[in-house]
Parts: sequence; structure tokens; C-alpha cells
Amino acid sequence: MKPQTNNVKEIVTKDDVISSEANNPLFNSFTFVKGIGVKTEVMLRELGIYCWNDVIKKQCPELFPKQKWLAIWNGVNSAIKALKILDISQLTRLIPKMQHWKMIPNFIDRIAYLDIETTGLSPHYSHITTIAVYDGTRVHDFVRGDNLDDFPAFISKFPAITTFYGKAFDIPFIKHEMGIDFNQVHFDVCFLLRRLQIKGGLKKIEKRFGISRGALEDLDGYSAVLLWNKFKQTNKKEYLETLLAYNNEDVINLEFLLHQAYNLLIKNEQIFTPPLKFPKKEITNPFLANKRVVKEILGRRTNLYR
Repeated sequence: MKPQTNNVKEIVTKDDVISSEANNPLFNSFTFVKGIGVKTEVMLRELGIYCWNDVIKKQCPELFPKQKWLAIWNGVNSAIKALKILDISQLTRLIPKMQHWKMIPNFIDRIAYLDIETTGLSPHYSHITTIAVYDGTRVHDFVRGDNLDDFPAFISKFPAITTFYGKAFDIPFIKHEMGIDFNQVHFDVCFLLRRLQIKGGLKKIEKRFGISRGALEDLDGYSAVLLWNKFKQTNKKEYLETLLAYNNEDVINLEFLLHQAYNLLIKNEQIFTPPLKFPKKEITNPFLANKRVVKEILGRRTNLYR
């Protein structure tokens, strides 16, 4: 796992003023402040107030309402303070949920990409089998009956998480079974893409963006259930390793999809900030799918999710 360095220091100067180099949609936005809408934001730009830095350094423009200026000044300062000390609960209260995606550049190097596999769809009748977490460098696997209990302490080290449909499935499932709270900023790629009218399950989305899973291409959530059941029946590691390879592929691919979702959102909302560049790196899945096992599972599968 990456060391917990304070990434915010890169975007906050010594006198706590946002650097002009920090060109991202969060620092160029004022609509997160209660009572400030798009029209007011346009007015501010016409008066030469383009970013948080301008609010901190300049006085209230002559033609701008002083009460609104005070609200913006307080909002900006509160957000800067929350970013500086990584007060995630304060930050998520200050920034409306619909604008949380604007914080992606602030946390891009400190995100846990998370996905779970389970024995079924309901946390009331099923349980978690594996959890995969990708930290941008390597994958960490948590397996029921082995090290699953280590997951809560591990995930608590991250200020942000990314999932696909995790707000509706993974996170409620984990909360129900493990009784832990998730206080992180949560970027759910499924719902970010839906705002762009890009819909479908993770595998469909991956294909749309040209992502291939190779030997794992035809496996799905129900295949993961069958793999776990075969592992428990036989105790043969090839079933577990194929399951982990499948689970890991989910989280590895999430990093690329988050970059794509963010870049499409700034383009769609005509926010003139630079796109996020996906880092050039080799990402290794620590487990490989066993071809014989994949063939066996696909031959026995009756996909209940269709």
C-alpha cells in the first residue's frame, strides 16, 4: 500500500491559499456554497473572480452583494481547511453530493478501488466471500476464512474509495455484514457514467471503453458464486485463484474507468480544466484464471441475473 502522504500539500501554499497551478473544477467552483447558483457564478467570473484563490486574495467586487460574498468567503475557507487537514466528514458536508466528482483530482493518488464477491444478492441471506482492493499500485485480497477480518482496518487508511454500483450494493453489504462505517469520499463510477447517459453493467461498460478481460471475459457475478462453492466443496486452490483473478480484474479496471468518467464530465459540463491523464504503468493481476476451471464453470452456469 502507498504511504499515507498528505496529497493536499501539493495544492495548498504555505499561507493556506490555493495555488493558481491547482487547476481543477473544485477550485474553480462556487456553486457548492448554499445560495450560490450558476447565475451568481457567471456574475463572479464577469467581475474577475474565477477561482478560490481570487476569493481569498481579493476584496468583494463593487457590484456584488456583500452578504453573498461573505457566504462564499466562509465556504471557500471552510473547504480549504477541510482539505488541508483531510476532514472528510466536513468536506462531504460542504460539497453537495452531485459535485463530489469535482474532488477526484484532489484524491486521485489516494483512492481505494473496491469490489466484493458474495454468495448471493441479499446481505440478509448471503455473505461476502472475497473483497478486492486496488490502491493504484497493487491489489490486496481479503478472503473469507482467511484474512477477511483485516479489511476494516485496511480500508480505513484511505480518504477516498471508488466502486461500480457500490453505493447500492457493495457498501451496504459490507456495512450489514461487518458493521463498519465508510467515512470516505465515495466515487461510484456507475452513477457518474449514468449522468452521461452511459448505462449498463460493469462488463458492458468495460467493452464500451475497449477493456478486454481475456480468459475471464465470459465470467460474471453468478460464476463467482459457483467458483466459491466449488472451492469450499473441494478445497482446490485453482477455484479460489480463478475467483480472485475475476474479482481483481473488477478493481484494476475501475481506475481507468474513473479517469474516463471524470474527463467526460468536465467536457459535458464545459468545465475548462485539463483532463486527467491515465498514468502509464503495468498493472499485474496477482492471480491467473485457470482455463480448465473457467471452461467447467461456464459449462455448468445458469445465469440467474439475466
